[in-house]
Amino acid sequence: MPFHQIDDPVRLHALIDAIMLIEADADIDGLLARIVETASLLVGSQYGALGVISGDGKTLSRFITYGVDEETRAKIGVDPCGDGVLGETIRRRDPLLIDELGRHPMAGGFPANHPPMRRFLGVQVATADGHIFGNLYLTDPLHGGPFSPEDAILVEAFGRAAGLVIDQALLRSNVREFTLSEERERLARDLHDTVIQRLFGVGLALQTSLSSTLDEPVRSRINQVLDELDATIHEIRTTIFEIDQEQTTDATLQSRIAILNNEVANRLGVHTDLRVTDRIDDLIGTHCAHHTIQALREILSNIVRHSKASEVGIEVGIQDNLIEVLVHDNGVGFTPNVGPGRGLRNLASRARELGGDCTINSEVGRGTMVRWTANRLD
Repeated sequence: MPFHQIDDPVRLHALIDAIMLIEADADIDGLLARIVETASLLVGSQYGALGVISGDGKTLSRFITYGVDEETRAKIGVDPCGDGVLGETIRRRDPLLIDELGRHPMAGGFPANHPPMRRFLGVQVATADGHIFGNLYLTDPLHGGPFSPEDAILVEAFGRAAGLVIDQALLRSNVREFTLSEERERLARDLHDTVIQRLFGVGLALQTSLSSTLDEPVRSRINQVLDELDATIHEIRTTIFEIDQEQTTDATLQSRIAILNNEVANRLGVHTDLRVTDRIDDLIGTHCAHHTIQALREILSNIVRHSKASEVGIEVGIQDNLIEVLVHDNGVGFTPNVGPGRGLRNLASRARELGGDCTINSEVGRGTMVRWTANRLD
């Protein structure tokens, strides 16, 4: 409903003030949290949430809340996926007002440890092009009564404004990513074309200086420096591998996996054995393909940087509704779940966000096996 349907000047000013609160140039996570909080305060609701809709248009991929502390959220467990009343809000265009949640035919009850809720207001949040980004869910006005039709008009107007702000934030984020991508490509190119070539030159000069007339301590020191140069060149190549941005983003997943495999084999000198399910691109979604190649790059990056492996096996296939990436090496291994392991936590987090999992089996001296999965239809 348009802004002009708000007749109360006090509420109209409150709406304008609320919109101004979300105009800040915040990151997307901070912005979404601010939107939920502001919407809740706008109509005086005790609890609020913003559910971000998944690519399938039917379920929720994220659930940002207001009024529920972290301890309570942890006790509740898994975030809702969009069933029941939440799903009803996804399917309808107009606001959903419910005076008694427990009596609504779509209500499925609350999980254990969930705070009791009676009143409900659900409103869609759409971006400028009409795309439904998510839904605002508000419950239990602090005055104790149900939400009014005027509340619905107010939150719907706020949701439209919030959608425009989200649009701008996503655009800024894309611009920043593009700029960062260009800078990373330039850095990788400079490292490869300039730094490595100079190190090669230094190494060759040292090698030509070796002769049988040199004292043994001098020869030993020169050989030690040559070994250090080789290690430095390998480290730089590994860094380039990690930061290098793919130039074939429009290529198939199968070809991108092959390119990544060749980078490991040719640039980093590790023997690889690659197996990929035929016509795998016909079996997965583009979103899944993007994250799969990013996960595989991170797995291989960990191997070439830490494992000291000489052989790596890579298998990419389909298991039911999942894409499965298996990578094993003959390296030094490690003790899982010890140390910071940020890269491994990133892999696990990426998998869970895509409806999959990441398991790592490793033992010191016996190599490592990584199994990474994701919903192939995402």
